[in-house]
Amino acid sequence: MNQKFLPLKIEGKHVYVGFWMRLAAGLADALILISFGFLFAWLESIDRNLAIAVTIPSATLFAFYNIFFNARFGGTPGKLFFDIRITRPDGTPIGWRHAWWRSSVDLFFAVLFLCVKIWALSQIDPETYTELDWLNRSQELSSFYPAWYGLLGILSAVWVWGEFIVLLLNKRKRAIHDFIAGTIVIKKEFSMHSKDILKPPLGNESAPDPAKPL
Repeated sequence: MNQKFLPLKIEGKHVYVGFWMRLAAGLADALILISFGFLFAWLESIDRNLAIAVTIPSATLFAFYNIFFNARFGGTPGKLFFDIRITRPDGTPIGWRHAWWRSSVDLFFAVLFLCVKIWALSQIDPETYTELDWLNRSQELSSFYPAWYGLLGILSAVWVWGEFIVLLLNKRKRAIHDFIAGTIVIKKEFSMHSKDILKPPLGNESAPDPAKPL
């Protein structure tokens, strides 16, 4: 089925958001998420059992952060700050289905990394875990990682770099997850999230249809 896309430019302005603006929005989101990262790291250092419990939200935070904000507001706080919106190809808002599909690969990797970490935590001695400092604890945990963990890391890196490459090579600046979910990333002024785009230009209001009752 053919999808109707917004044009590349409207009144001489670029509609689609490029790499650098998306990077800036991503860095803004990273500043928000890093505070949670420090909290989770501190909680994980207290006790092995607590670390196991904390691992679930810490491993999936990034994916669910994106899913929630994209579905509810059309973008993460970083994107909203830079007036960026995630929409359907015609500029209308996305829903939960689009948001889930958009983060599906990130969530897939998050679940795999989660399983690996929980397995490693379940194998380490609780007293040893508490006694070790952060660096030695990380090294000890890595000794319990399965043989395929290295491949998982490579595939995750390939996915991330593939996102960047695809975004740079198409005229609408869509990353792979945009193709998966059927979404585009545009400036707010060209989105149906912005009420201004729904208003007719001044002096160009349509005349009332005489066939319709007033």
